[in-house]
Amino acid sequence: MRFTAIDTSAWEELKKSIEELALCMREHFGTKPEFPDLLHNGDVCRILNISKRTLQHYRDTSVLPFIQIGHKCYYKREDVEALLEKSNRKIQ
Repeated sequence: MRFTAIDTSAWEELKKSIEELALCMREHFGTKPEFPDLLHNGDVCRILNISKRTLQHYRDTSVLPFIQIGHKCYYKREDVEALLEKSNRKIQ
């Protein structure tokens, strides 16, 4: 492992530059987007008390609408609740 010594003033200047860059990035790109009404596969399986394979079948047969972002599938909370209502099950 290699170590490099720098002045305290140079370190403080570098730290300040990084903090300014981080602030600029947050202003331009914001924080990680949150989608509170979108559920992951695991959440839906737990709520519906089904396996991942059954959830896949629901997607394949359009029983439960989904949104795909990249390689991940998300489900609208209201769609999951509607499926629960339709099947007369209670939310866990």
